Amino acid sequence: MTAKTQNRRDLLRASLKAETASVEKRFAAAEAAMERAPSGLAGAFAGSGRGASTTFSAESEAPVTAEPVATKHDGRPLIKLPLDRVVDNPFNARQIYNHDVIKERAASIATHGQRVPALACEDWRRPGFYILIDGHYRKRAIQAAGKNEIECLIEPITSDIELYRMSFLLNAERNAQSSLDNALAWQRLLTEQKVDSEEALVELTGLSWGTVNKTLSLLKLPPTALDKLREHPAKFGVAVGYEVFLYAKAAPEDEVVTLMQRIVDEDLSSRELESLRKKRQAKPARKPKEVSRQYKIRSGNAQVGFIKEWDSGKVAFEVHLPDSKERDALVEELKRRFTLSEVDPV
Repeated sequence: MTAKTQNRRDLLRASLKAETASVEKRFAAAEAAMERAPSGLAGAFAGSGRGASTTFSAESEAPVTAEPVATKHDGRPLIKLPLDRVVDNPFNARQIYNHDVIKERAASIATHGQRVPALACEDWRRPGFYILIDGHYRKRAIQAAGKNEIECLIEPITSDIELYRMSFLLNAERNAQSSLDNALAWQRLLTEQKVDSEEALVELTGLSWGTVNKTLSLLKLPPTALDKLREHPAKFGVAVGYEVFLYAKAAPEDEVVTLMQRIVDEDLSSRELESLRKKRQAKPARKPKEVSRQYKIRSGNAQVGFIKEWDSGKVAFEVHLPDSKERDALVEELKRRFTLSEVDPV
């Protein structure tokens, strides 16, 4: 690791530590506020003239007012929003969600309510809407629990890059996303020209160029291999995933998928995969079977020969013509077609 890369990573960690401490402080304040007002946060402001008729509990079923009820924590608003006004972060660091985790959290929310606020910002492109920065599992669990509102702390963010950066930092500290999550998020940043190169991703994430490059290579796997990766993203870290990518260069798709199932079942390490890959690369590649087509040549009702062609371009031609005039005419026609001179002696 170069000194420059180390410095970037140190700066990123420092930024993450500060950001996480700030977020945790706000979440703790929100928790305390909910405990002080078990009937709803709005109850604490019943005499203020704003939102007095609207309950502000964690998972209230009460109708939503036109203006979201808000209070302040650490200088940032804490508000309850209708789910249909909160859209997913298009540049969320996490792209893949475990349905079992969603079910577990939905059961908890149905029983205890939303204990920790999500993080969102106002959608600067669509007034009245909000973009979720952190809390996508919570949002899905709230939906699964049959609720229609989510409590959010509001961050002052107004750029796509900052949406990704905040999401990446918070996920990395709490429960890091998979390598496939990173690959999908980074590819979107590149495709939509939010960053212009892998080097820019290095600057953004604080990771090494090798890690970024190897992670993006996962998206070059054949389709069925990518499906297997989506099914078990936690089984394929950067090192293991990259070995699968290298293996796929020397093996057919079905063989790659079989190997990936072994990784899932046996927890093969990157060293074990490297050994398997080198053995596979030492074997001659399986020559694909050529497809051929054959056409019968007939004279009347009798077959007198055939023409056979292959996808590679090879053509075979054989015909039996007892009539010498007919045979000579065919040979002369072939000579003209292929610009042939006299027959070489055999």
